[in-house]
Amino acid sequence: MIPILFEKTETAFADNGIARLRDTLSAVVSEERNGIYELDFTYPVDGANYEKIICGRLVGVTHDESGDIQPFEIVQQKRPINGVVSFHCVHLSYRQSQMTAAGSNINSLSDAFTLLSNATPSNPFTYETDITSTSYMAGADGTPLSVRQLLGGVEGSILDTYGGEYEWDKFNVKLHQHRGDVVNFAIRYGVNMVDFKDDTDYANTYTTAIPYWIGDDGEGNQTIVKGNKVNSGLTPFDGHERCVPLDLSDKFESAPTTT
Repeated sequence: MIPILFEKTETAFADNGIARLRDTLSAVVSEERNGIYELDFTYPVDGANYEKIICGRLVGVTHDESGDIQPFEIVQQKRPINGVVSFHCVHLSYRQSQMTAAGSNINSLSDAFTLLSNATPSNPFTYETDITSTSYMAGADGTPLSVRQLLGGVEGSILDTYGGEYEWDKFNVKLHQHRGDVVNFAIRYGVNMVDFKDDTDYANTYTTAIPYWIGDDGEGNQTIVKGNKVNSGLTPFDGHERCVPLDLSDKFESAPTTT
């Protein structure tokens, strides 16, 4: 299909958005089970609507037998080479790496999803599963972590505890016991860093942080101190608050206050 450019605030993905990017030269989606889900596309600088393709906006494409549009956020724009610009995008679900949650005593998958739903900032994603489990989730020990880490990025995460295979569908996260047949997906692990100083890359920028400290309470017990959210004062490039957990354990010899 012809990729569709959407505004960063789009939620429905049911129309032609800002524009159809008819002059797209190439578009490749890479997906790894329980891993990366990214889009790379190229566009000529003299193509129609080129000036509208900016970091933070979303590109909708179809790439599997379902024919369903999936949105990808533009996070990197490389300098033109021979009049062609390369754009790197990540699936909308990556926004969960910009949300922070902290909880403990999680004893079921239902409890785990409730923890994610109460993340900071407000979490627009929904969660569903066909897995029933009452196992204890060791990864939720009170340490502030990103939602994406809790889904499967740290030891004792939801994926470690309950197993399964994720399906990322717009704002919906589905954890299946099994997801279709085994397929060898193309995997991309990096991007060309030549002339990176002239690129635009917003993939790892944040606007707020939740600081925390882990250490000894003076009596031989490990304790976690979670601080209040800190605002950087920066304007988010995509209009969304991007909150990251910030480990300050090496900055204090003893437990600090929360403010």
